[in-house]
Amino acid sequence: MGSSGRFEALIGMGVVVWLAAVAVAAPPLEAVEGLFDASRPRTLGLSDLQLTETVLYRATETTFRFCHHPNLVKREKMVWCMWSNGRVGEDEPGQRILYSTARVGALDRWSTPRELAKDPSGRGACVAAGWVVSGKTLVAFYTITGGTNFDPKTALWARTSTDGRTWSVSRRVVPGFYIAPPIAVPGGGLLLAGEHVGKERELGRMALLRTDQSDGLGGWSSSTIVPGDLKVFGYTEPAPYVLADGRLICPFRNYSGFLYASESRDGGRTFTAPVKTNFPDSLARHATGRLPAGDYFLVNNSSSKRWDRSILTIALSADGRRYDRAYIVKNEPTRRRFDGKHKLDGWQYPHGIVVGSELLLAYSVNKEDVRLARIQLNALRPRR
Repeated sequence: MGSSGRFEALIGMGVVVWLAAVAVAAPPLEAVEGLFDASRPRTLGLSDLQLTETVLYRATETTFRFCHHPNLVKREKMVWCMWSNGRVGEDEPGQRILYSTARVGALDRWSTPRELAKDPSGRGACVAAGWVVSGKTLVAFYTITGGTNFDPKTALWARTSTDGRTWSVSRRVVPGFYIAPPIAVPGGGLLLAGEHVGKERELGRMALLRTDQSDGLGGWSSSTIVPGDLKVFGYTEPAPYVLADGRLICPFRNYSGFLYASESRDGGRTFTAPVKTNFPDSLARHATGRLPAGDYFLVNNSSSKRWDRSILTIALSADGRRYDRAYIVKNEPTRRRFDGKHKLDGWQYPHGIVVGSELLLAYSVNKEDVRLARIQLNALRPRR
Protein backbone atom coordinates (compact mmCIF):
# COMPACT_ATOMS: atom_id res chain seq x y z
CA MET A 1 0.00 0.00 0.00
CA GLY A 2 1.36 3.42 -0.94
CA SER A 3 1.96 6.28 1.48
CA SER A 4 -1.20 8.17 0.51
CA GLY A 5 -3.27 5.01 0.68
CA ARG A 6 -2.03 4.21 4.15
CA PHE A 7 -2.82 7.75 5.26
CA GLU A 8 -6.38 7.42 3.96
CA ALA A 9 -6.70 4.07 5.71
CA LEU A 10 -5.71 5.69 9.00
CA ILE A 11 -8.35 8.40 8.50
CA GLY A 12 -11.00 5.83 7.70
CA MET A 13 -10.49 3.68 10.76
CA GLY A 14 -13.10 5.51 12.84
CA VAL A 15 -15.25 3.79 15.40
CA VAL A 16 -14.76 0.27 14.04
CA VAL A 17 -10.99 0.35 14.60
CA TRP A 18 -11.36 2.07 17.96
CA LEU A 19 -13.63 -0.71 19.20
CA ALA A 20 -11.15 -3.30 17.93
CA ALA A 21 -8.22 -1.62 19.67
CA VAL A 22 -9.56 -0.64 23.08
CA ALA A 23 -7.14 -0.94 25.95
CA VAL A 24 -6.80 -4.35 27.56
CA ALA A 25 -7.80 -4.79 31.19
CA ALA A 26 -4.17 -4.88 32.32
CA PRO A 27 -0.89 -3.86 30.68
CA PRO A 28 0.56 -6.62 28.49
CA LEU A 29 3.77 -6.67 30.53
CA GLU A 30 4.92 -5.66 34.01
CA ALA A 31 7.92 -5.57 36.31
CA VAL A 32 7.31 -7.16 39.70
CA GLU A 33 7.12 -4.68 42.54
CA GLY A 34 10.59 -3.75 43.81
CA LEU A 35 12.49 -5.23 40.85
CA PHE A 36 14.13 -1.85 40.15
CA ASP A 37 15.06 0.33 43.14
CA ALA A 38 14.92 3.91 41.84
CA SER A 39 16.43 5.20 45.10
CA ARG A 40 19.72 3.60 44.06
CA PRO A 41 20.30 5.03 40.56
CA ARG A 42 23.85 3.71 40.26
CA THR A 43 22.75 0.06 40.47
CA LEU A 44 18.92 0.09 40.79
CA GLY A 45 19.54 -2.51 43.49
CA LEU A 46 20.70 -5.10 40.93
CA SER A 47 23.76 -7.33 40.81
CA ASP A 48 26.30 -7.44 37.98
CA LEU A 49 26.43 -10.06 35.25
CA GLN A 50 29.71 -11.64 34.28
CA LEU A 51 30.34 -10.99 30.59
CA THR A 52 33.03 -10.78 27.96
CA GLU A 53 33.20 -7.50 26.05
CA THR A 54 34.72 -6.76 22.63
CA VAL A 55 35.15 -3.41 20.89
CA LEU A 56 33.88 -3.45 17.29
CA TYR A 57 34.50 0.24 16.55
CA ARG A 58 36.21 3.04 18.45
CA ALA A 59 35.88 6.63 17.22
CA THR A 60 39.08 8.66 16.87
CA GLU A 61 40.11 12.13 15.79
CA THR A 62 40.72 10.84 12.26
CA THR A 63 37.61 8.63 11.85
CA PHE A 64 33.87 9.19 11.81
CA ARG A 65 32.90 10.02 15.41
CA PHE A 66 29.26 8.94 15.64
CA CYS A 67 28.03 5.33 16.00
CA HIS A 68 24.56 4.10 16.96
CA HIS A 69 21.73 1.63 16.16
CA PRO A 70 23.75 -1.66 16.19
CA ASN A 71 21.94 -4.75 14.86
CA LEU A 72 23.07 -8.38 14.97
CA VAL A 73 22.28 -11.56 13.02
CA LYS A 74 23.69 -15.07 12.70
CA ARG A 75 23.99 -16.58 9.24
CA GLU A 76 25.46 -20.06 8.96
CA LYS A 77 28.82 -19.96 10.78
CA MET A 78 29.13 -16.16 10.86
CA VAL A 79 27.72 -13.39 13.04
CA TRP A 80 27.11 -9.99 11.45
CA CYS A 81 26.75 -6.58 13.10
CA MET A 82 25.76 -3.35 11.33
CA TRP A 83 25.50 0.15 12.76
CA SER A 84 25.00 3.78 11.77
CA ASN A 85 28.26 5.71 11.37
CA GLY A 86 28.32 9.50 11.02
CA ARG A 87 31.04 12.09 10.73
CA VAL A 88 30.23 14.12 13.87
CA GLY A 89 26.63 14.09 15.13
CA GLU A 90 23.50 11.95 14.92
CA ASP A 91 21.58 11.42 11.67
CA GLU A 92 23.38 14.18 9.80
CA PRO A 93 23.88 14.15 5.99
CA GLY A 94 26.61 11.74 4.96
CA GLN A 95 25.89 9.20 7.72
CA ARG A 96 26.57 5.71 6.37
CA ILE A 97 26.15 2.05 7.37
CA LEU A 98 29.16 0.00 8.49
CA TYR A 99 29.26 -3.73 9.20
CA SER A 100 31.66 -6.21 10.73
CA THR A 101 31.68 -10.00 10.95
CA ALA A 102 33.05 -12.71 13.23
CA ARG A 103 33.10 -16.46 13.01
CA VAL A 104 31.07 -18.48 15.50
CA GLY A 105 33.61 -19.82 17.97
CA ALA A 106 35.84 -16.76 17.53
CA LEU A 107 33.53 -13.96 18.63
CA ASP A 108 36.39 -12.01 20.19
CA ARG A 109 37.87 -11.41 16.73
CA TRP A 110 35.84 -9.16 14.42
CA SER A 111 36.70 -8.02 10.92
CA THR A 112 37.69 -4.47 10.09
CA PRO A 113 34.42 -2.54 9.55
CA ARG A 114 33.35 -2.08 5.93
CA GLU A 115 30.87 0.28 4.35
CA LEU A 116 27.55 -1.32 3.44
CA ALA A 117 25.47 1.66 2.27
CA LYS A 118 25.28 5.42 1.96
CA ASP A 119 22.80 7.91 0.52
CA PRO A 120 23.86 8.47 -3.09
CA SER A 121 22.40 11.99 -2.99
CA GLY A 122 24.57 12.96 -0.02
CA ARG A 123 21.63 14.89 1.48
CA GLY A 124 20.14 12.22 3.75
CA ALA A 125 21.43 10.04 6.56
CA CYS A 126 21.57 6.25 6.50
CA VAL A 127 20.31 4.55 9.68
CA ALA A 128 20.99 0.87 10.40
CA ALA A 129 17.80 -1.23 10.51
CA GLY A 130 19.05 -4.79 10.81
CA TRP A 131 19.08 -8.05 8.93
CA VAL A 132 16.86 -10.88 7.70
CA VAL A 133 18.14 -14.30 6.66
CA SER A 134 15.88 -15.88 4.01
CA GLY A 135 17.22 -19.20 2.77
CA LYS A 136 20.68 -18.48 1.37
CA THR A 137 19.97 -14.75 1.07
CA LEU A 138 21.13 -12.21 3.60
CA VAL A 139 19.04 -9.02 3.50
CA ALA A 140 20.51 -5.83 4.95
CA PHE A 141 17.93 -3.16 5.83
CA TYR A 142 18.60 0.51 6.44
CA THR A 143 16.63 3.74 6.50
CA ILE A 144 17.55 6.65 4.23
CA THR A 145 16.16 9.93 5.52
CA GLY A 146 14.88 12.74 3.34
CA GLY A 147 17.10 15.27 5.07
CA THR A 148 15.24 14.96 8.39
CA ASN A 149 14.12 11.70 9.98
CA PHE A 150 10.38 12.28 9.57
CA ASP A 151 10.57 13.82 6.10
CA PRO A 152 7.95 12.24 3.78
CA LYS A 153 10.77 10.87 1.61
CA THR A 154 12.27 8.89 4.51
CA ALA A 155 12.02 5.16 3.73
CA LEU A 156 13.42 1.70 4.36
CA TRP A 157 15.92 0.43 1.80
CA ALA A 158 17.69 -2.92 1.37
CA ARG A 159 20.61 -4.70 -0.25
CA THR A 160 20.98 -8.47 -0.55
CA SER A 161 23.84 -10.94 -0.74
CA THR A 162 24.07 -14.70 -1.20
CA ASP A 163 27.80 -15.04 -0.58
CA GLY A 164 28.37 -12.35 2.09
CA ARG A 165 30.85 -10.56 -0.16
CA THR A 166 28.99 -9.07 -3.12
CA TRP A 167 25.85 -7.00 -2.68
CA SER A 168 22.91 -6.14 -4.88
CA VAL A 169 22.01 -2.61 -5.85
CA SER A 170 19.97 -0.73 -3.25
CA ARG A 171 16.19 -0.95 -3.48
CA ARG A 172 13.50 1.08 -1.73
CA VAL A 173 11.16 -1.11 0.34
CA VAL A 174 8.54 0.92 2.23
CA PRO A 175 8.05 4.46 3.65
CA GLY A 176 8.91 5.14 7.30
CA PHE A 177 11.79 5.46 9.75
CA TYR A 178 13.15 2.13 11.06
CA ILE A 179 16.08 1.16 13.29
CA ALA A 180 15.40 -2.55 13.90
CA PRO A 181 14.80 -5.59 11.66
CA PRO A 182 11.51 -7.34 10.97
CA ILE A 183 10.73 -10.29 13.24
CA ALA A 184 9.13 -13.62 12.36
CA VAL A 185 5.48 -13.92 13.41
CA PRO A 186 3.02 -16.84 13.58
CA GLY A 187 1.89 -17.97 10.15
CA GLY A 188 5.26 -17.50 8.50
CA GLY A 189 5.21 -13.76 7.95
CA LEU A 190 7.31 -10.86 9.20
CA LEU A 191 6.41 -7.84 11.32
CA LEU A 192 8.23 -4.54 10.79
CA ALA A 193 8.02 -1.89 13.51
CA GLY A 194 9.16 1.72 13.34
CA GLU A 195 7.87 5.26 12.88
CA HIS A 196 5.39 7.00 10.62
CA VAL A 197 6.78 9.87 8.57
CA GLY A 198 5.29 12.76 6.64
CA LYS A 199 1.55 13.39 6.82
CA GLU A 200 0.88 9.99 8.38
CA ARG A 201 2.59 11.25 11.53
CA GLU A 202 -0.31 13.68 12.08
CA LEU A 203 -2.53 10.72 13.03
CA GLY A 204 -0.04 8.13 14.25
CA ARG A 205 3.39 7.54 15.70
CA MET A 206 4.36 3.86 15.60
CA ALA A 207 4.31 2.21 12.16
CA LEU A 208 3.56 -1.53 12.29
CA LEU A 209 3.52 -3.47 9.02
CA ARG A 210 3.18 -7.13 8.09
CA THR A 211 4.20 -9.21 5.07
CA ASP A 212 4.00 -12.87 4.09
CA GLN A 213 7.29 -12.62 2.18
CA SER A 214 10.11 -14.31 4.08
CA ASP A 215 12.75 -11.88 2.78
CA GLY A 216 10.82 -8.72 3.76
CA LEU A 217 11.50 -7.09 0.40
CA GLY A 218 7.85 -6.50 -0.48
CA GLY A 219 4.21 -7.25 0.23
CA TRP A 220 3.99 -4.97 3.27
CA SER A 221 0.58 -3.86 4.54
CA SER A 222 -0.24 -1.70 7.55
CA SER A 223 -1.29 -3.32 10.81
CA THR A 224 -4.07 -1.66 12.78
CA ILE A 225 -3.27 0.26 15.95
CA VAL A 226 -4.80 3.36 17.53
CA PRO A 227 -2.01 5.09 19.48
CA GLY A 228 -4.21 7.27 21.71
CA ASP A 229 -2.69 10.50 23.01
CA LEU A 230 0.00 11.42 20.50
CA LYS A 231 1.65 13.82 22.95
CA VAL A 232 2.86 10.80 24.94
CA PHE A 233 4.96 9.57 22.02
CA GLY A 234 7.87 10.96 20.06
CA TYR A 235 10.05 8.19 18.69
CA THR A 236 8.37 4.91 19.71
CA GLU A 237 11.15 2.50 18.65
CA PRO A 238 8.99 -0.65 19.02
CA ALA A 239 10.62 -3.96 19.95
CA PRO A 240 7.92 -6.65 19.48
CA TYR A 241 8.31 -10.27 20.55
CA VAL A 242 6.20 -13.43 20.23
CA LEU A 243 4.80 -15.34 23.22
CA ALA A 244 4.60 -19.13 23.41
CA ASP A 245 0.88 -19.01 22.59
CA GLY A 246 1.48 -16.97 19.42
CA ARG A 247 0.40 -13.61 20.79
CA LEU A 248 2.68 -10.63 20.27
CA ILE A 249 3.76 -8.09 22.86
CA CYS A 250 5.06 -4.76 21.56
CA PRO A 251 6.70 -2.28 24.00
CA PHE A 252 7.10 1.37 22.99
CA ARG A 253 9.44 4.16 24.01
CA ASN A 254 7.61 7.30 25.21
CA TYR A 255 7.88 10.37 27.45
CA SER A 256 6.31 8.95 30.64
CA GLY A 257 9.37 7.32 32.24
CA PHE A 258 7.83 3.86 31.76
CA LEU A 259 7.33 1.66 28.73
CA TYR A 260 3.96 1.56 27.03
CA ALA A 261 2.91 -1.73 25.43
CA SER A 262 0.35 -3.23 23.05
CA GLU A 263 -0.74 -6.79 22.31
CA SER A 264 -1.72 -8.61 19.12
CA ARG A 265 -3.80 -11.79 19.07
CA ASP A 266 -3.87 -12.28 15.30
CA GLY A 267 -0.23 -12.54 14.25
CA GLY A 268 0.44 -8.82 14.16
CA ARG A 269 -2.47 -7.71 11.99
CA THR A 270 -4.16 -5.70 14.74
CA PHE A 271 -2.88 -4.38 18.06
CA THR A 272 -4.60 -3.16 21.20
CA ALA A 273 -4.24 0.49 22.14
CA PRO A 274 -0.87 1.12 23.87
CA VAL A 275 -1.13 1.33 27.65
CA LYS A 276 1.36 2.48 30.25
CA THR A 277 3.23 -0.25 32.12
CA ASN A 278 5.23 -0.04 35.36
CA PHE A 279 8.47 -1.00 33.59
CA PRO A 280 10.90 1.95 33.93
CA ASP A 281 12.56 3.32 30.81
CA SER A 282 14.69 6.42 30.29
CA LEU A 283 13.46 7.26 26.78
CA ALA A 284 15.69 5.06 24.62
CA ARG A 285 15.61 2.04 22.35
CA HIS A 286 15.20 -1.34 24.06
CA ALA A 287 15.76 -4.93 22.91
CA THR A 288 13.62 -8.04 23.41
CA GLY A 289 13.82 -11.72 22.61
CA ARG A 290 13.51 -15.29 23.87
CA LEU A 291 16.18 -17.60 25.23
CA PRO A 292 16.40 -21.29 24.23
CA ALA A 293 15.17 -22.46 27.65
CA GLY A 294 12.01 -20.40 27.18
CA ASP A 295 12.62 -17.25 29.21
CA TYR A 296 12.04 -13.85 27.60
CA PHE A 297 14.47 -10.96 27.95
CA LEU A 298 14.07 -7.19 27.84
CA VAL A 299 17.23 -5.06 27.74
CA ASN A 300 16.91 -1.32 28.32
CA ASN A 301 18.07 1.73 30.23
CA SER A 302 15.73 1.00 33.12
CA SER A 303 15.98 4.38 34.84
CA SER A 304 12.79 6.42 34.82
CA LYS A 305 14.89 9.59 34.61
CA ARG A 306 14.67 10.98 31.09
CA TRP A 307 17.83 10.52 28.97
CA ASP A 308 19.64 8.61 31.76
CA ARG A 309 21.56 5.95 29.86
CA SER A 310 24.19 5.39 32.53
CA ILE A 311 22.89 1.88 33.32
CA LEU A 312 21.93 -0.89 30.90
CA THR A 313 20.00 -3.81 32.40
CA ILE A 314 18.46 -7.10 31.34
CA ALA A 315 15.16 -8.29 32.83
CA LEU A 316 13.83 -11.83 32.47
CA SER A 317 10.38 -13.39 32.46
CA ALA A 318 9.13 -16.96 32.31
CA ASP A 319 5.96 -16.02 30.41
CA GLY A 320 6.91 -12.79 28.64
CA ARG A 321 4.48 -10.77 30.71
CA ARG A 322 5.76 -10.71 34.29
CA TYR A 323 9.43 -9.75 34.59
CA ASP A 324 10.75 -10.89 37.97
CA ARG A 325 14.55 -11.06 37.58
CA ALA A 326 17.00 -8.41 36.43
CA TYR A 327 20.74 -7.79 36.27
CA ILE A 328 23.18 -5.03 35.37
CA VAL A 329 24.74 -5.41 31.93
CA LYS A 330 26.80 -2.19 32.03
CA ASN A 331 26.93 0.70 34.49
CA GLU A 332 30.54 1.89 34.55
CA PRO A 333 30.74 5.67 34.22
CA THR A 334 31.35 6.83 30.65
CA ARG A 335 32.19 10.16 29.08
CA ARG A 336 32.10 11.00 25.41
CA ARG A 337 35.34 12.09 23.80
CA PHE A 338 33.74 14.12 21.00
CA ASP A 339 30.80 16.50 21.04
CA GLY A 340 28.14 16.37 18.35
CA LYS A 341 24.44 16.66 17.62
CA HIS A 342 22.35 14.65 20.15
CA LYS A 343 25.44 13.02 21.67
CA LEU A 344 24.76 11.45 25.10
CA ASP A 345 26.97 9.61 27.55
CA GLY A 346 26.13 6.04 28.43
CA TRP A 347 25.34 2.52 27.25
CA GLN A 348 22.66 2.71 24.59
CA TYR A 349 20.44 1.18 21.92
CA PRO A 350 21.04 -2.54 22.55
CA HIS A 351 20.25 -5.39 20.19
CA GLY A 352 20.55 -9.04 21.16
CA ILE A 353 20.62 -12.54 19.65
CA VAL A 354 21.43 -15.99 20.98
CA VAL A 355 24.40 -17.81 19.47
CA GLY A 356 25.16 -21.24 20.91
CA SER A 357 25.42 -21.01 24.70
CA GLU A 358 25.67 -17.21 24.77
CA LEU A 359 23.46 -14.15 24.51
CA LEU A 360 25.16 -11.52 22.38
CA LEU A 361 24.32 -7.87 23.07
CA ALA A 362 25.59 -5.09 20.83
CA TYR A 363 25.29 -1.47 21.99
CA SER A 364 26.71 1.97 21.34
CA VAL A 365 28.82 3.76 23.96
CA ASN A 366 28.33 7.52 24.15
CA LYS A 367 27.02 7.32 20.57
CA GLU A 368 30.60 7.05 19.32
CA ASP A 369 31.81 3.48 19.90
CA VAL A 370 30.25 0.05 19.29
CA ARG A 371 30.82 -2.85 21.67
CA LEU A 372 29.60 -6.42 21.98
CA ALA A 373 28.92 -8.26 25.26
CA ARG A 374 28.79 -12.07 25.43
CA ILE A 375 26.76 -13.44 28.35
CA GLN A 376 26.62 -17.13 29.21
CA LEU A 377 23.02 -18.37 29.15
CA ASN A 378 23.66 -20.24 32.42
CA ALA A 379 24.10 -16.87 34.15
CA LEU A 380 20.52 -15.90 33.20
CA ARG A 381 18.79 -18.96 34.60
CA PRO A 382 16.69 -18.66 37.76
CA ARG A 383 18.74 -19.10 40.91
CA ARG A 384 17.33 -21.79 43.15
